[in-house]
Amino acid sequence: MNTSRLNPLLKFVICLMLLAFLAPHSSAQLKDKTLSNYSSTKELFYADPLVFYNKDCISARLDLYVQIPYEGLQMKKNSATKNLFADVTITAKVTTDGGAVIANESFNETINIASADAKTYRDDSRYIVKTFSVNPGTYSVAVTVKDNGTRAELTKNYTVKAIEHKDEAVFTSNIMIVSAYERDDAGKKKITPLVNNNLGVLKDFYVFYEIYNAKDENTEISYSYIIDDSKNTPVVLQTNKYYLSPGVNKIIEKLSAEKILIGDYKFELKDNATGNILETKYVTNRWTDFPVAIKDIDAAINQLQYIASSDEMSKLKKAKTAPEKEKAFIDFWKMKDPSPGTPRNELMVEYYNRIKIANERYSHYVDGWKTDMGMVFIIYGNPNNIDRHPFENLTKPYEVWEYYDLNRQFVFVDDSGFGDYRLITPIYDNFRYR
Repeated sequence: MNTSRLNPLLKFVICLMLLAFLAPHSSAQLKDKTLSNYSSTKELFYADPLVFYNKDCISARLDLYVQIPYEGLQMKKNSATKNLFADVTITAKVTTDGGAVIANESFNETINIASADAKTYRDDSRYIVKTFSVNPGTYSVAVTVKDNGTRAELTKNYTVKAIEHKDEAVFTSNIMIVSAYERDDAGKKKITPLVNNNLGVLKDFYVFYEIYNAKDENTEISYSYIIDDSKNTPVVLQTNKYYLSPGVNKIIEKLSAEKILIGDYKFELKDNATGNILETKYVTNRWTDFPVAIKDIDAAINQLQYIASSDEMSKLKKAKTAPEKEKAFIDFWKMKDPSPGTPRNELMVEYYNRIKIANERYSHYVDGWKTDMGMVFIIYGNPNNIDRHPFENLTKPYEVWEYYDLNRQFVFVDDSGFGDYRLITPIYDNFRYR
């Protein structure tokens, strides 16, 4: 059954239904050269403590960024307003390496979701920033978040260093990974920190940090941005020259993630004059909420036949090595990502979730996704109505699937009597699941 020729109008309609339902070959290599390292964990929160320095280039501050994803909270409904809400308690404790407590703050946050946003809120987060003054030294930072509705509680511990730079002419703050950067109508800069440091197969990402020039004159420097999985030759993402004024110089740089495959990496800032690594940031690159762990890249590519065009499938099949196949696979889904600024690719999640369900429902002597019923389910989703006729005189078992919104009907007949239902109503138009 050729499914690559289906009506473009139906393609558009299905895309709308899906969204409503979901409310350079050079590359650094993977540690694990499979796709089994997709993350499906829903964390209660993420935190990223960063050290910046003050205008005197000596004293420091600790900026603690906390991100609480709404999908990890149990929302309750306000019976009067129909809005959703959740109450959380956040505790931040900062301790010197000698055990002295310099900060121990606890505060409550109430998260409110308008009823109109009830279907789409799960991709949002609450961002919280706390600032602490610190002297040069090593600090332990313990962050605890408690969902007061479920009493679920999680503590994460971090170690940070505020370095004494009094003998250095030029030095830097820690690096913040940023998922989005824009200016509002008034020209004010707005950044969205990527607190979990998961690039999420973003097409591009940003880094923000400060360079401090302790000299009384302008200074020119050259830095490189490097990605390294510690097993291969580091890949230079970009090299830039900066002309520094005396004091604090704020840097926001856009970098391409094209050369970064799925895996865990060190992101490094290198001084090209000395060869020294100035800052190291541990980042990861994986899609979140992937419904199944793909361990067979060839099978994953074969399963794209209901969504990929013949040209796209040909390009995917041309990849020979495992890294080439994975890069082609990632590039394919990047092009179809309905929300490229987030770590989650909703379309990919839904598509492979349908593959998984098709295998559970329709498998017999072949995998369910290869069957006619599996094919129709993957392309169109659940029918509005199924009219089953398993045991009738003078007829073979058959089912009629109806899709009211699409004005479509599909008839399946079990010729063998062993549950092998074949489609007798052709998919004659030019639709592909996208």
